[in-house]
Amino acid sequence: MILDPLSLFQASLEGNDYGTAILCIDSKTKHYEILLQNSIFTKLEKEFDTLYFLKNKIQTNNFGTEIIYKVDGKILETSFGHFNYTEGNPGKHYTKFFVRDITIKQKQEEEIAWRLRFELGVASSIQILIQKPSIRESLPQALYQLLYFTEMDSIFFLKHIGTAATETFEIWVNERKTTEFPILSSKFQNLNWNKEGISRWLHKLKNGKLIYLQKEKALPKEKWYFEESKVETILWIPVHFEKQFLGIMGFQKHTPNFVIHHDNLLIFQTISRWMGLFVQRDKDLTELNRYKSSLESLILERTLDLSRTKEELERAYKAKTDFLAHVSHELRTPLNSIIGFSKLIQLPEEDLTGKEYLNYIYSGGTRLLKMINEILHLMRIESGQIELKLSEFKPEDICRQTLELIQPQADAKRMEIRFYPPIQSKTMTSDSGKIQQILLNLLSNAIKYAVHTFVEFHCEWNDSNLLFKVKDFGPGIPEEDQTRIFHSFTRLNDDGKIEGTGLGLSISQGLAEKLGGTIELSSKFGEGSTFTLILPENRK
Repeated sequence: MILDPLSLFQASLEGNDYGTAILCIDSKTKHYEILLQNSIFTKLEKEFDTLYFLKNKIQTNNFGTEIIYKVDGKILETSFGHFNYTEGNPGKHYTKFFVRDITIKQKQEEEIAWRLRFELGVASSIQILIQKPSIRESLPQALYQLLYFTEMDSIFFLKHIGTAATETFEIWVNERKTTEFPILSSKFQNLNWNKEGISRWLHKLKNGKLIYLQKEKALPKEKWYFEESKVETILWIPVHFEKQFLGIMGFQKHTPNFVIHHDNLLIFQTISRWMGLFVQRDKDLTELNRYKSSLESLILERTLDLSRTKEELERAYKAKTDFLAHVSHELRTPLNSIIGFSKLIQLPEEDLTGKEYLNYIYSGGTRLLKMINEILHLMRIESGQIELKLSEFKPEDICRQTLELIQPQADAKRMEIRFYPPIQSKTMTSDSGKIQQILLNLLSNAIKYAVHTFVEFHCEWNDSNLLFKVKDFGPGIPEEDQTRIFHSFTRLNDDGKIEGTGLGLSISQGLAEKLGGTIELSSKFGEGSTFTLILPENRK
Protein backbone atom coordinates (compact mmCIF):
# COMPACT_ATOMS: atom_id res chain seq x y z
CA MET A 1 0.00 0.00 0.00
CA ILE A 2 1.44 3.32 -1.13
CA LEU A 3 0.69 6.26 1.18
CA ASP A 4 -0.18 9.66 -0.20
CA PRO A 5 2.78 11.84 0.90
CA LEU A 6 0.74 15.04 1.12
CA SER A 7 -1.78 13.35 3.42
CA LEU A 8 1.06 12.17 5.64
CA PHE A 9 2.66 15.65 5.70
CA GLN A 10 -0.67 17.29 6.43
CA ALA A 11 -1.28 14.96 9.37
CA SER A 12 2.07 15.96 10.90
CA LEU A 13 0.99 19.61 11.05
CA GLU A 14 -2.14 18.95 13.08
CA GLY A 15 -2.06 19.75 16.79
CA ASN A 16 1.19 21.72 16.57
CA ASP A 17 1.27 25.19 18.17
CA TYR A 18 4.52 26.15 16.40
CA GLY A 19 4.64 27.82 13.02
CA THR A 20 5.53 24.74 10.96
CA ALA A 21 6.33 24.15 7.28
CA ILE A 22 7.25 20.96 5.39
CA LEU A 23 10.23 21.50 3.08
CA CYS A 24 11.35 19.30 0.18
CA ILE A 25 15.09 19.81 -0.34
CA ASP A 26 17.07 18.70 -3.39
CA SER A 27 20.37 17.31 -2.11
CA LYS A 28 22.34 18.19 -5.28
CA THR A 29 21.03 21.59 -6.29
CA LYS A 30 20.33 22.81 -2.70
CA HIS A 31 16.97 24.11 -3.88
CA TYR A 32 13.93 23.73 -1.68
CA GLU A 33 10.18 23.83 -1.99
CA ILE A 34 7.59 24.54 0.73
CA LEU A 35 5.08 21.74 0.35
CA LEU A 36 2.79 22.57 3.26
CA GLN A 37 2.54 25.10 6.07
CA ASN A 38 0.12 25.79 8.91
CA SER A 39 -1.61 29.09 9.62
CA ILE A 40 0.81 30.05 12.40
CA PHE A 41 3.74 29.76 10.01
CA THR A 42 1.89 31.87 7.42
CA LYS A 43 1.58 34.62 10.03
CA LEU A 44 5.13 34.42 11.42
CA GLU A 45 6.97 34.20 8.07
CA LYS A 46 6.06 37.84 7.51
CA GLU A 47 8.07 38.81 10.58
CA PHE A 48 11.41 38.21 8.78
CA ASP A 49 12.87 37.39 5.31
CA THR A 50 11.97 33.70 5.36
CA LEU A 51 13.14 32.93 1.79
CA TYR A 52 16.61 34.38 2.32
CA PHE A 53 16.89 32.77 5.75
CA LEU A 54 16.03 29.28 4.44
CA LYS A 55 18.26 29.63 1.39
CA ASN A 56 21.24 30.54 3.56
CA LYS A 57 20.57 27.71 5.98
CA ILE A 58 20.31 25.08 3.23
CA GLN A 59 23.36 26.37 1.33
CA THR A 60 25.54 26.23 4.45
CA ASN A 61 23.93 23.01 5.63
CA ASN A 62 23.35 24.69 9.04
CA PHE A 63 20.18 23.33 10.54
CA GLY A 64 20.81 24.34 14.16
CA THR A 65 18.46 26.36 16.35
CA GLU A 66 18.74 30.13 15.98
CA ILE A 67 17.28 33.10 17.87
CA ILE A 68 16.25 36.19 15.87
CA TYR A 69 16.02 39.51 17.77
CA LYS A 70 13.92 42.01 15.86
CA VAL A 71 14.12 45.79 16.02
CA ASP A 72 10.54 46.05 17.30
CA GLY A 73 11.45 43.95 20.33
CA LYS A 74 10.05 40.63 19.16
CA ILE A 75 12.15 37.49 19.61
CA LEU A 76 11.73 34.51 17.25
CA GLU A 77 13.15 31.01 17.63
CA THR A 78 13.81 28.87 14.53
CA SER A 79 14.69 25.19 14.35
CA PHE A 80 14.60 22.20 11.96
CA GLY A 81 13.42 18.64 12.34
CA HIS A 82 13.96 15.65 10.00
CA PHE A 83 10.82 14.16 8.51
CA ASN A 84 11.07 10.38 8.24
CA TYR A 85 9.61 9.56 4.80
CA THR A 86 11.33 6.83 2.74
CA GLU A 87 9.15 6.70 -0.38
CA GLY A 88 9.75 8.80 -3.47
CA ASN A 89 12.89 10.25 -5.08
CA PRO A 90 16.05 9.26 -3.14
CA GLY A 91 17.76 12.52 -4.17
CA LYS A 92 15.32 14.54 -2.15
CA HIS A 93 14.67 14.63 1.57
CA TYR A 94 11.98 16.22 3.65
CA THR A 95 12.43 18.51 6.60
CA LYS A 96 10.22 20.31 9.11
CA PHE A 97 10.97 23.99 9.65
CA PHE A 98 9.69 25.55 12.91
CA VAL A 99 9.22 29.21 13.83
CA ARG A 100 8.05 30.27 17.29
CA ASP A 101 7.44 33.69 18.88
CA ILE A 102 9.28 33.44 22.24
CA THR A 103 9.12 37.12 23.12
CA ILE A 104 7.01 36.59 26.27
CA LYS A 105 8.87 33.44 27.29
CA GLN A 106 12.25 35.13 26.84
CA LYS A 107 11.19 38.17 28.85
CA GLN A 108 9.84 35.94 31.60
CA GLU A 109 13.13 34.06 31.75
CA GLU A 110 15.07 37.32 31.79
CA GLU A 111 12.81 38.62 34.56
CA ILE A 112 13.38 35.48 36.62
CA ALA A 113 17.13 35.71 36.04
CA TRP A 114 17.08 39.40 37.07
CA ARG A 115 15.21 38.62 40.27
CA LEU A 116 17.58 35.79 41.11
CA ARG A 117 20.58 38.10 40.62
CA PHE A 118 18.92 40.78 42.70
CA GLU A 119 18.10 38.36 45.53
CA LEU A 120 21.69 37.10 45.45
CA GLY A 121 22.91 40.69 45.77
CA VAL A 122 20.57 41.33 48.71
CA ALA A 123 21.71 38.11 50.43
CA SER A 124 25.39 39.00 49.93
CA SER A 125 24.84 42.51 51.29
CA ILE A 126 22.98 41.31 54.36
CA GLN A 127 25.67 38.69 55.03
CA ILE A 128 28.33 41.43 55.06
CA LEU A 129 26.27 43.58 57.46
CA ILE A 130 25.62 40.65 59.80
CA GLN A 131 29.25 39.53 59.98
CA LYS A 132 30.74 42.93 60.81
CA PRO A 133 29.96 44.76 64.06
CA SER A 134 30.05 48.31 62.67
CA ILE A 135 27.24 49.13 60.23
CA ARG A 136 28.87 52.44 59.34
CA GLU A 137 32.08 50.73 58.22
CA SER A 138 30.48 47.73 56.47
CA LEU A 139 27.65 49.56 54.68
CA PRO A 140 29.76 50.82 51.71
CA GLN A 141 31.01 47.30 50.98
CA ALA A 142 27.51 45.85 51.40
CA LEU A 143 25.82 48.34 49.06
CA TYR A 144 28.59 48.03 46.46
CA GLN A 145 27.95 44.29 46.49
CA LEU A 146 24.26 44.97 45.93
CA LEU A 147 25.03 47.42 43.09
CA TYR A 148 27.14 44.75 41.37
CA PHE A 149 24.06 42.51 40.96
CA THR A 150 21.86 45.24 39.40
CA GLU A 151 21.87 47.13 36.08
CA MET A 152 22.36 50.44 37.88
CA ASP A 153 25.62 52.38 37.59
CA SER A 154 26.01 54.03 41.01
CA ILE A 155 24.55 53.91 44.51
CA PHE A 156 24.60 56.17 47.58
CA PHE A 157 23.10 56.42 51.05
CA LEU A 158 22.35 59.74 52.75
CA LYS A 159 21.90 59.41 56.52
CA HIS A 160 19.40 61.92 57.88
CA ILE A 161 21.00 63.64 60.87
CA GLY A 162 19.16 66.95 60.91
CA THR A 163 15.82 68.20 62.17
CA ALA A 164 12.71 69.20 60.25
CA ALA A 165 14.10 72.74 60.11
CA THR A 166 17.62 72.01 58.86
CA GLU A 167 17.18 68.73 56.89
CA THR A 168 20.88 67.89 57.14
CA PHE A 169 22.26 64.68 55.63
CA GLU A 170 25.56 62.85 55.93
CA ILE A 171 26.95 60.77 53.04
CA TRP A 172 27.54 57.27 54.43
CA VAL A 173 27.85 55.45 51.07
CA ASN A 174 28.95 56.78 47.67
CA GLU A 175 29.87 53.93 45.29
CA ARG A 176 29.95 53.37 41.51
CA LYS A 177 30.68 50.44 39.22
CA THR A 178 33.43 52.17 37.22
CA THR A 179 35.28 55.48 37.39
CA GLU A 180 33.62 56.66 34.17
CA PHE A 181 30.48 57.38 36.21
CA PRO A 182 30.55 60.36 38.63
CA ILE A 183 29.69 59.94 42.31
CA LEU A 184 27.21 61.99 44.29
CA SER A 185 28.33 65.57 44.95
CA SER A 186 29.54 66.29 48.48
CA LYS A 187 27.34 69.40 48.59
CA PHE A 188 24.41 67.12 49.49
CA GLN A 189 25.72 67.11 53.05
CA ASN A 190 24.69 70.75 53.43
CA LEU A 191 22.18 71.10 50.60
CA ASN A 192 19.31 73.58 50.77
CA TRP A 193 16.63 71.49 49.05
CA ASN A 194 14.18 74.38 48.72
CA LYS A 195 16.74 76.72 47.22
CA GLU A 196 17.96 74.10 44.75
CA GLY A 197 14.43 73.41 43.48
CA ILE A 198 14.17 69.74 44.50
CA SER A 199 12.12 70.17 47.67
CA ARG A 200 9.32 68.03 46.25
CA TRP A 201 11.73 65.07 46.11
CA LEU A 202 12.47 65.40 49.81
CA HIS A 203 8.80 65.85 50.66
CA LYS A 204 7.85 62.64 48.85
CA LEU A 205 10.74 60.68 50.37
CA LYS A 206 9.91 61.75 53.91
CA ASN A 207 6.34 60.59 53.32
CA GLY A 208 7.52 57.12 52.32
CA LYS A 209 7.29 57.47 48.52
CA LEU A 210 10.16 56.61 46.17
CA ILE A 211 11.46 58.87 43.40
CA TYR A 212 11.72 57.19 39.97
CA LEU A 213 12.48 59.91 37.45
CA GLN A 214 14.04 60.13 34.01
CA LYS A 215 15.84 63.21 32.77
CA GLU A 216 13.29 64.12 30.09
CA LYS A 217 10.43 63.96 32.61
CA ALA A 218 12.05 66.16 35.26
CA LEU A 219 10.75 69.66 35.95
CA PRO A 220 12.83 72.52 34.51
CA LYS A 221 14.07 73.53 37.98
CA GLU A 222 15.17 69.92 38.62
CA LYS A 223 17.12 69.30 35.41
CA TRP A 224 20.27 70.85 36.89
CA TYR A 225 20.77 67.71 38.97
CA PHE A 226 20.74 65.41 35.90
CA GLU A 227 23.09 67.66 33.97
CA GLU A 228 25.54 68.17 36.83
CA SER A 229 25.57 64.48 37.81
CA LYS A 230 25.43 63.24 34.16
CA VAL A 231 22.53 61.04 35.19
CA GLU A 232 19.74 59.81 32.89
CA THR A 233 17.56 57.96 35.44
CA ILE A 234 17.34 58.14 39.25
CA LEU A 235 15.69 55.78 41.72
CA TRP A 236 15.71 57.20 45.23
CA ILE A 237 14.21 55.08 48.00
CA PRO A 238 13.30 56.39 51.48
CA VAL A 239 14.63 54.41 54.47
CA HIS A 240 12.29 54.35 57.47
CA PHE A 241 12.12 52.48 60.75
CA GLU A 242 8.83 52.51 62.67
CA LYS A 243 7.73 55.72 60.88
CA GLN A 244 11.04 57.43 61.61
CA PHE A 245 12.83 58.85 58.55
CA LEU A 246 16.42 57.58 58.64
CA GLY A 247 17.76 58.54 55.23
CA ILE A 248 17.79 58.07 51.43
CA MET A 249 19.22 55.22 49.40
CA GLY A 250 19.73 56.16 45.75
CA PHE A 251 20.35 54.12 42.59
CA GLN A 252 21.38 56.00 39.44
CA LYS A 253 21.69 55.10 35.74
CA HIS A 254 24.01 57.16 33.57
CA THR A 255 23.16 55.63 30.19
CA PRO A 256 19.97 56.59 28.28
CA ASN A 257 16.91 54.52 27.32
CA PHE A 258 16.77 52.63 30.59
CA VAL A 259 13.39 51.58 31.98
CA ILE A 260 12.54 49.94 35.32
CA HIS A 261 9.28 48.00 35.22
CA HIS A 262 6.71 48.57 37.94
CA ASP A 263 7.15 45.11 39.51
CA ASN A 264 10.90 45.65 39.73
CA LEU A 265 10.35 49.04 41.38
CA LEU A 266 8.48 47.26 44.16
CA ILE A 267 11.36 44.79 44.53
CA PHE A 268 13.83 47.66 44.82
CA GLN A 269 11.59 49.22 47.47
CA THR A 270 11.83 46.13 49.68
CA ILE A 271 15.50 46.99 50.29
CA SER A 272 14.47 49.94 52.41
CA ARG A 273 12.96 47.63 55.02
CA TRP A 274 16.17 45.76 55.88
CA MET A 275 18.20 48.93 55.42
CA GLY A 276 16.03 50.57 58.08
CA LEU A 277 16.66 47.68 60.47
CA PHE A 278 20.45 47.83 60.09
CA VAL A 279 20.69 51.63 60.25
CA GLN A 280 18.51 51.67 63.36
CA ARG A 281 20.66 48.91 64.85
CA ASP A 282 23.72 51.09 64.30
CA LYS A 283 21.96 53.96 66.05
CA ASP A 284 20.96 51.70 68.94
CA LEU A 285 24.51 50.32 69.22
CA THR A 286 25.91 53.86 69.28
CA GLU A 287 23.51 54.76 72.09
CA LEU A 288 24.33 51.52 73.88
CA ASN A 289 28.07 52.14 73.64
CA ARG A 290 27.59 55.65 75.01
CA TYR A 291 25.57 54.31 77.91
CA LYS A 292 28.10 51.51 78.34
CA SER A 293 30.96 54.02 78.53
CA SER A 294 29.02 56.13 81.00
CA LEU A 295 28.11 53.03 82.99
CA GLU A 296 31.72 51.83 83.05
CA SER A 297 32.81 55.20 84.42
CA LEU A 298 30.07 55.03 87.02
CA ILE A 299 30.98 51.44 87.92
CA LEU A 300 34.65 52.38 88.26
CA GLU A 301 33.72 55.27 90.53
CA ARG A 302 31.38 53.08 92.58
CA THR A 303 34.03 50.32 92.72
CA LEU A 304 36.52 52.76 94.19
CA ASP A 305 33.88 53.90 96.71
CA LEU A 306 33.06 50.30 97.58
CA SER A 307 36.74 49.45 97.87
CA ARG A 308 37.25 52.30 100.31
CA THR A 309 34.07 51.30 102.20
CA LYS A 310 35.24 47.67 102.27
CA GLU A 311 38.58 48.67 103.73
CA GLU A 312 36.84 50.79 106.36
CA LEU A 313 34.45 47.93 107.21
CA GLU A 314 37.33 45.47 107.44
CA ARG A 315 39.17 47.80 109.81
CA ALA A 316 35.97 48.25 111.85
CA TYR A 317 35.29 44.50 111.86
CA LYS A 318 38.85 43.74 112.94
CA ALA A 319 38.57 46.31 115.70
CA LYS A 320 35.26 44.75 116.79
CA THR A 321 36.74 41.25 116.66
CA ASP A 322 39.81 42.26 118.61
CA PHE A 323 37.65 44.07 121.14
CA LEU A 324 35.25 41.14 121.63
CA ALA A 325 38.09 38.62 121.81
CA HIS A 326 39.87 40.76 124.41
CA VAL A 327 36.71 41.40 126.43
CA SER A 328 35.64 37.74 126.18
CA HIS A 329 39.06 36.63 127.41
CA GLU A 330 38.94 39.16 130.25
CA LEU A 331 35.43 37.98 131.17
CA ARG A 332 36.02 34.24 130.94
CA THR A 333 38.99 34.26 133.32
CA PRO A 334 37.12 35.75 136.32
CA LEU A 335 33.93 33.86 135.41
CA ASN A 336 35.74 30.54 135.58
CA SER A 337 37.05 31.59 139.01
CA ILE A 338 33.56 32.58 140.18
CA ILE A 339 32.03 29.32 138.95
CA GLY A 340 34.85 27.24 140.42
CA PHE A 341 34.85 28.94 143.84
CA SER A 342 31.04 28.80 144.03
CA LYS A 343 31.31 25.01 143.94
CA LEU A 344 34.09 24.99 146.55
CA ILE A 345 32.37 27.16 149.13
CA GLN A 346 30.96 25.01 151.97
CA LEU A 347 28.04 26.43 153.94
CA PRO A 348 26.34 24.93 157.02
CA GLU A 349 23.42 22.65 156.27
CA GLU A 350 21.01 24.96 158.05
CA ASP A 351 22.02 27.99 155.88
CA LEU A 352 19.44 27.37 153.17
CA THR A 353 19.36 30.99 152.03
CA GLY A 354 23.11 31.08 151.54
CA LYS A 355 23.03 27.86 149.55
CA GLU A 356 20.25 29.28 147.34
CA TYR A 357 22.29 32.43 146.70
CA LEU A 358 25.35 30.34 145.98
CA ASN A 359 23.37 28.30 143.44
CA TYR A 360 22.25 31.57 141.79
CA ILE A 361 25.90 32.58 141.43
CA TYR A 362 26.84 29.24 139.90
CA SER A 363 23.94 29.02 137.40
CA GLY A 364 24.26 32.71 136.40
CA GLY A 365 28.00 32.39 135.84
CA THR A 366 27.55 29.19 133.84
CA ARG A 367 24.90 30.83 131.66
CA LEU A 368 27.07 33.90 131.09
CA LEU A 369 30.09 31.76 130.21
CA LYS A 370 28.02 29.78 127.71
CA MET A 371 26.86 33.01 126.04
CA ILE A 372 30.45 34.30 125.78
CA ASN A 373 31.58 31.00 124.23
CA GLU A 374 28.72 31.16 121.71
CA ILE A 375 29.63 34.74 120.75
CA LEU A 376 33.23 33.70 120.17
CA HIS A 377 32.11 30.70 118.13
CA LEU A 378 29.86 32.88 115.96
CA MET A 379 32.73 35.32 115.40
CA ARG A 380 35.00 32.50 114.23
CA ILE A 381 32.32 31.33 111.76
CA GLU A 382 31.76 34.84 110.37
CA SER A 383 35.50 35.42 109.95
CA GLY A 384 36.02 32.03 108.26
CA GLN A 385 38.29 30.73 110.99
CA ILE A 386 36.41 27.45 111.40
CA GLU A 387 38.44 24.47 110.13
CA LEU A 388 36.84 21.19 109.15
CA LYS A 389 38.10 17.79 110.32
CA LEU A 390 36.86 15.38 107.66
CA SER A 391 36.42 11.70 108.33
CA GLU A 392 34.36 8.77 107.09
CA PHE A 393 31.50 7.55 109.30
CA LYS A 394 27.93 6.26 109.30
CA PRO A 395 25.37 8.98 110.04
CA GLU A 396 23.25 6.75 112.30
CA ASP A 397 26.26 6.38 114.64
CA ILE A 398 26.47 10.18 115.05
CA CYS A 399 22.72 10.25 115.69
CA ARG A 400 22.94 7.69 118.50
CA GLN A 401 25.90 9.49 120.12
CA THR A 402 23.95 12.74 119.98
CA LEU A 403 20.91 11.07 121.58
CA GLU A 404 23.05 9.87 124.49
CA LEU A 405 24.26 13.44 125.11
CA ILE A 406 20.80 15.04 124.87
CA GLN A 407 18.93 12.34 126.81
CA PRO A 408 19.44 13.96 130.27
CA GLN A 409 17.76 17.16 129.03
CA ALA A 410 14.85 15.10 127.65
CA ASP A 411 14.57 13.13 130.91
CA ALA A 412 14.43 16.37 132.90
CA LYS A 413 11.28 17.35 130.97
CA ARG A 414 9.95 13.77 130.96
CA MET A 415 10.07 13.79 127.17
CA GLU A 416 10.56 10.92 124.73
CA ILE A 417 12.77 11.20 121.62
CA ARG A 418 11.57 8.94 118.81
CA PHE A 419 14.49 8.15 116.49
CA TYR A 420 13.99 6.91 112.90
CA PRO A 421 17.32 5.67 111.45
CA PRO A 422 17.98 5.56 107.67
CA ILE A 423 16.66 2.56 105.75
CA GLN A 424 19.92 2.32 103.81
CA SER A 425 23.09 2.19 105.88
CA LYS A 426 26.09 3.72 104.14
CA THR A 427 29.02 5.95 105.02
CA MET A 428 29.53 9.66 104.39
CA THR A 429 32.56 11.96 104.51
CA SER A 430 32.23 15.15 106.56
CA ASP A 431 33.04 16.70 109.95
CA SER A 432 31.17 14.53 112.46
CA GLY A 433 31.87 16.91 115.35
CA LYS A 434 30.25 19.89 113.57
CA ILE A 435 27.25 17.74 112.59
CA GLN A 436 26.79 16.62 116.18
CA GLN A 437 26.98 20.23 117.40
CA ILE A 438 24.17 21.19 114.97
CA LEU A 439 22.01 18.21 115.94
CA LEU A 440 22.45 18.88 119.66
CA ASN A 441 21.27 22.45 119.14
CA LEU A 442 18.23 21.43 117.05
CA LEU A 443 17.20 18.69 119.52
CA SER A 444 17.76 21.01 122.49
CA ASN A 445 15.46 23.63 120.95
CA ALA A 446 12.83 20.99 120.17
CA ILE A 447 12.85 19.79 123.77
CA LYS A 448 12.68 23.35 125.10
CA TYR A 449 9.69 24.43 123.03
CA ALA A 450 7.74 21.15 122.68
CA VAL A 451 4.44 20.95 124.54
CA HIS A 452 3.74 17.27 123.79
CA THR A 453 5.42 14.27 125.39
CA PHE A 454 7.71 13.45 122.49
CA VAL A 455 9.75 14.84 119.56
CA GLU A 456 10.75 13.03 116.36
CA PHE A 457 14.28 12.65 115.04
CA HIS A 458 14.64 11.33 111.45
CA CYS A 459 17.76 10.41 109.47
CA GLU A 460 17.29 9.52 105.78
CA TRP A 461 19.07 9.52 102.42
CA ASN A 462 17.70 11.52 99.50
CA ASP A 463 19.75 10.80 96.34
CA SER A 464 23.27 12.06 97.17
CA ASN A 465 22.11 14.19 100.14
CA LEU A 466 21.62 13.23 103.76
CA LEU A 467 18.65 14.71 105.66
CA PHE A 468 18.41 15.07 109.45
CA LYS A 469 14.91 16.13 110.53
CA VAL A 470 13.98 17.29 114.03
CA LYS A 471 10.23 17.67 114.47
CA ASP A 472 8.57 19.09 117.56
CA PHE A 473 4.90 19.58 118.36
CA GLY A 474 5.23 22.94 120.03
CA PRO A 475 3.56 26.29 119.38
CA GLY A 476 5.02 26.64 115.86
CA ILE A 477 6.49 29.76 114.25
CA PRO A 478 4.32 32.36 112.44
CA GLU A 479 5.12 32.74 108.75
CA GLU A 480 6.22 36.36 109.14
CA ASP A 481 8.84 35.31 111.75
CA GLN A 482 10.28 32.35 109.82
CA THR A 483 12.66 34.50 107.73
CA ARG A 484 14.39 35.96 110.81
CA ILE A 485 14.58 32.85 113.01
CA PHE A 486 18.20 32.26 111.91
CA HIS A 487 19.32 35.82 112.73
CA SER A 488 21.68 36.33 115.64
CA PHE A 489 20.14 37.12 119.07
CA THR A 490 16.65 36.33 117.77
CA ARG A 491 14.33 34.59 120.21
CA LEU A 492 10.64 33.97 119.52
CA ASN A 493 7.99 33.27 122.17
CA ASP A 494 10.44 34.72 124.70
CA ASP A 495 8.54 34.83 127.99
CA GLY A 496 11.71 34.63 130.12
CA LYS A 497 11.07 31.03 131.18
CA ILE A 498 13.27 29.39 128.53
CA GLU A 499 17.00 29.86 128.73
CA GLY A 500 19.02 30.83 125.65
CA THR A 501 20.87 33.63 123.89
CA GLY A 502 19.29 33.41 120.43
CA LEU A 503 22.60 32.41 118.86
CA GLY A 504 22.12 28.65 118.50
CA LEU A 505 20.31 28.60 115.15
CA SER A 506 22.57 31.29 113.71
CA ILE A 507 25.66 29.25 114.65
CA SER A 508 24.07 26.05 113.35
CA GLN A 509 23.23 27.58 109.97
CA GLY A 510 26.79 28.92 109.69
CA LEU A 511 28.21 25.47 110.41
CA ALA A 512 25.80 23.83 107.93
CA GLU A 513 26.93 26.18 105.16
CA LYS A 514 30.56 25.48 106.05
CA LEU A 515 29.77 21.77 105.59
CA GLY A 516 28.29 22.48 102.14
CA GLY A 517 24.67 22.23 103.24
CA THR A 518 21.87 24.24 104.82
CA ILE A 519 19.10 24.17 107.41
CA GLU A 520 15.49 24.54 106.23
CA LEU A 521 12.45 25.33 108.34
CA SER A 522 8.90 24.10 107.86
CA SER A 523 6.43 25.30 110.44
CA LYS A 524 2.71 25.86 110.89
CA PHE A 525 1.59 28.12 113.69
CA GLY A 526 -0.03 26.14 116.49
CA GLU A 527 1.06 22.73 115.14
CA GLY A 528 4.84 22.62 115.58
CA SER A 529 8.02 22.99 113.55
CA THR A 530 10.41 20.81 111.55
CA PHE A 531 14.06 21.79 111.14
CA THR A 532 15.85 19.86 108.35
CA LEU A 533 19.64 19.72 108.11
CA ILE A 534 20.60 18.91 104.50
CA LEU A 535 24.21 17.80 103.87
CA PRO A 536 26.03 16.37 100.83
CA GLU A 537 27.17 12.75 100.99
CA ASN A 538 30.79 13.80 100.57
CA ARG A 539 32.22 17.16 101.69
CA LYS A 540 35.21 17.98 99.46
